[in-house]
Amino acid sequence: MANIDLLGITVLLRWLCEQGKLTDKEAKRILSRIAVQTGADLIISL
Repeated sequence: MANIDLLGITVLLRWLCEQGKLTDKEAKRILSRIAVQTGADLIISL
């Protein structure tokens, strides 16, 4: 279940980057932190 949640969060973070609301660096930090907290093991490239 953690991988599915992480994928959805990745899509959201990409969209926020496209809208100029986040930088790529911020999105990567957020994604890394959430991956650790949820125990997800899916490798995703922003």
